[in-house]
Amino acid sequence: MSSRAFLVDGIGNGPLPNHSLALEYPDAELAGALRRFVRGRLDHHADGDDVVQETYLRLFAYQATARVNDMKALCFAIARNLLLDHHRAARRSTHVELDEAIVCPQPTADRVLAFRRAVVIMADALERMPPLRREIFLRKRLDGLRTDTIAQSLDMSMAAVEKHVVRAFQDLRGALAKRGFTMEAGA
Repeated sequence: MSSRAFLVDGIGNGPLPNHSLALEYPDAELAGALRRFVRGRLDHHADGDDVVQETYLRLFAYQATARVNDMKALCFAIARNLLLDHHRAARRSTHVELDEAIVCPQPTADRVLAFRRAVVIMADALERMPPLRREIFLRKRLDGLRTDTIAQSLDMSMAAVEKHVVRAFQDLRGALAKRGFTMEAGA
């Protein structure tokens, strides 16, 4: 059983030439055996991956403070203890089947990402707008001012203010459309 040794400074900043403790990484053979050992004792493979990952974390934490003479034995001992903890926790908790009809009211991660991209596109489009159009649009839509209030403060007609708002929306829709977004679809 071979393993790779990697000297670290304890903070994870990379190799140091003369350090007394070396982190040994399990080789592919040990990693495969450990994975089979854990998965054979669990119902769900995803839980097995979590146990193997936690085994490695605890192995590396132990190696940071002490020398490991038999890494294979230590890995299996850590995994065995984690499996016992897992089975104890499973006995204490009960599984509740979730109804597929229950829908989370929060937007999905891809929807949030789409909204964020749309915000960046619209912010860029706002920066490229003529200053007066941008000012009128922001007063109307962001500040919530009425058209007659904006017209009076800028000494313009209400029709001119409304045209600027309409053109600002056209600019924003056009910028979004270029990138494949629509305001009607909610980004």
